[in-house]
Parts: sequence; structure tokens; C-alpha cells
Amino acid sequence: MLEIFPKNIQMALENVNIKGLQEIRLRINQPVIVNFGGLYFLSETGITDNISDAIICSKKDIEDVVFKACECSIYAFNEEIKQGFVSLKNGYRLGVCGEIVQENGIIKTIKNFTSVSLRIPHEIKNCSLKVLPYLFDDKQIFSTLIISLPGKGKTTFLRDLCQQFSKKFLAKNILVIDERGEIACCNQGEPQINLGPMVDVNTNCTKLFGLENGIRTLAPEVVFLDELANINDIDAVEYAMGSGVKIIATAHALDLKNLEQKQNFEHLLNQKFFERIVVLSSGESVGIVDSIYDSNKKLLYYSG
Repeated sequence: MLEIFPKNIQMALENVNIKGLQEIRLRINQPVIVNFGGLYFLSETGITDNISDAIICSKKDIEDVVFKACECSIYAFNEEIKQGFVSLKNGYRLGVCGEIVQENGIIKTIKNFTSVSLRIPHEIKNCSLKVLPYLFDDKQIFSTLIISLPGKGKTTFLRDLCQQFSKKFLAKNILVIDERGEIACCNQGEPQINLGPMVDVNTNCTKLFGLENGIRTLAPEVVFLDELANINDIDAVEYAMGSGVKIIATAHALDLKNLEQKQNFEHLLNQKFFERIVVLSSGESVGIVDSIYDSNKKLLYYSG
């Protein structure tokens, strides 16, 4: 997927350990930024802390990246572009930023791109295995909310948990609502990441649409979805739980106290919709569990 970048950036990335690379970000007339669990500049010889050595990105560089990512047809990828990203092969995703074109309050497309960000997915096999026993018993899977700061492995942990449950509970149907294509990383309908034998995937749809239609047509017992954020997401989760479906979801928050302060989550916590709350560590490593609470906010597990 690095072939979508200009030659000078491709050559610079040959001097970088790609296995540790999480993100490449280009902004017009600004230095190229790479994320290795921390932010660095990209120079001709690799990564650097010195901004004066960094490769500077032009407007044409960004236009060319988007054009190549869209396989030379931006129109064909417009449904994704207006949601702010382009899905690539092997689970890669290019985030795009620019001028939003709206008509009657509806987003039609994004043009005049000002920055792009290539997210590089990493599987951390069995990262949920140690705490898996806290998330189910002999009779059922517990509805679980996974929280952390951005970039600390929520999606990575969610993905591995889905794989573990799919292998362990072969009598249960699992539905994944992959709103932004980051969990299964589908490309032209084909998942680039194997989530397991019991998993159905709805991609590029709202959580409410995916849940309403998925519950009606696929009869899942467990639903996985990423990044609850607004009242519409909360309403969708309440609808699903009212139908008897177990929900495994993620949300941005530093810790349980920070989650309690978020207005949209107050009702979910007070009504004890989630039977488990998993807090991921804010340390340098991703996908590491710090603590687990039950619906009464009782501490069940602490890594410290």
C-alpha cells in the first residue's frame, strides 16, 4: 500500500521498520509525520526528531495519493470519501481531510484535499486471552464496553475478542457492525482480517441501520461494534439490548471516572446496560488491559 505515496516518501520508508509503523500523515506544505507509538518526522534517511530534516508534502502529493488510493477513479470511491476515508487492500485505510461539499445539510463529497492519513492495522494475537474469563461464564457472554484513549488499542482488542468468542462459542452467531471498515477491514466485500467462522459483517453503515437490519435478518446473539460516540449510537445500543442481544463495544475515555462524566454514557451506566467495563492501559503498548469492572463498578481485575 506504500505505492500510493510519492517516490521520495516510498524511498524514505525503505529506511523505516514498517512492522512498528502505525500511521503515515501528510499535510499540505508541512512535514510528513509517522507514528511509531510516538510522533516523528520522516526524512530521506528515515525517522527524525529534527523538523529541518523532514520531507515536506505538497498539494500535488496529496492529490496524487488520493487518486492512486481510489484506483484512478475518485467518483467510484465517493461513498467512502464523503465519510472521510478510502478502504485499501490488506486492511489499510486512508483517512482524507479537505473541503466538505454539502447540499441541504447532506454531505455529497470531499474535495480540495488538505491532508491524508494512512492507518496501518496491526493484529495482536491473543491480547484479550488473559482477561477473557472475566467476560463470560458457563451460560452467557457479558455485554462489555472497552474504553481507552485514542490509539491505545481498542479496535485491536475488540478484533481479537471477536476472534476468541467466535472460536469458543461455535453455537452462537456473531454480527460485526464495521461502520468505518476498521474491524474486519473489508475490501470489495471481502474481509482482509479473519474474525472467525461464526461472524457476519455489515460494513459502511450506521450502527442503528446495521443493528436493526442485522437483528432482523441474521439473528445474532452477540454484536461487536466500534466507537460509541453520540446519542444516536447510544439509542442503537439500547435498541439492540432490548432485543436480547449482547453488545461488545468501544468508546473513548481515559478511565471509568472519565466515562462517567460523558453525558451520552450516563444513562447506559446508570441502567447497568454493560455488565463489564474493560479499561485499556494508557501506556506505550497497545491492547493491554489495565482493569475490569462489573455493572456495579466493582473492580474485578487490575493489572498493577
